[in-house]
Amino acid sequence: MKSKKKFRQIFFPITLLTIITFLSIIISIHALYIAFTIDPIYAAITIPITILFIILYIFDRFLIKRVSYFKLIIGEIILGAFMYFIFLYQASYVDINFYTNQDYILVIFDSNENSISKFTKKGVFGKELNVYNTNKIHLDKTMALRKKLRIKEPKEWKAIYYKRSKYELKGDSIEYIYSLKQIGNKNYNKQTDAYLDSLLKQEIK
Repeated sequence: MKSKKKFRQIFFPITLLTIITFLSIIISIHALYIAFTIDPIYAAITIPITILFIILYIFDRFLIKRVSYFKLIIGEIILGAFMYFIFLYQASYVDINFYTNQDYILVIFDSNENSISKFTKKGVFGKELNVYNTNKIHLDKTMALRKKLRIKEPKEWKAIYYKRSKYELKGDSIEYIYSLKQIGNKNYNKQTDAYLDSLLKQEIK
């Protein structure tokens, strides 16, 4: 009887965290199977989250004896919504999507205008800018400070040469991002400092 009572205390009364925790455990078991057969990255993401839910669930079982069921459910909903928005924020990016037939992309942070005003909203926290008919774009210097800025090359690009550096011009340091589509050895000359220096001189005035 005692073991049955302890078993019931683990699962009942059922709260929102009960459902989420046990769903998370099932997903983690599936993730472990994938880790051993296909890709370990999936498990590396899901298992730490499951451990966090288990810790929260232990705290949930402690509170269920001391807080009214209704208040606990409301608290879990608020906590769940808060964690969800944190996840959305962490997963959000500022994307620049290029659609070009050229074999390289050049992003230069030398503009004097507020570039973020050109971006449209993507999801709750993210932003994106679609760039058509050109493979070059000038953005203001503050954009270079954004840690979540992503340059997204055309989907058909396979291997990519990527370089992020600074160009010195008349005492001013201008940051840039250079991305090149790899086509065997055909584009090797476009990876050289001489070629990139010439290209930047034409673009930065």
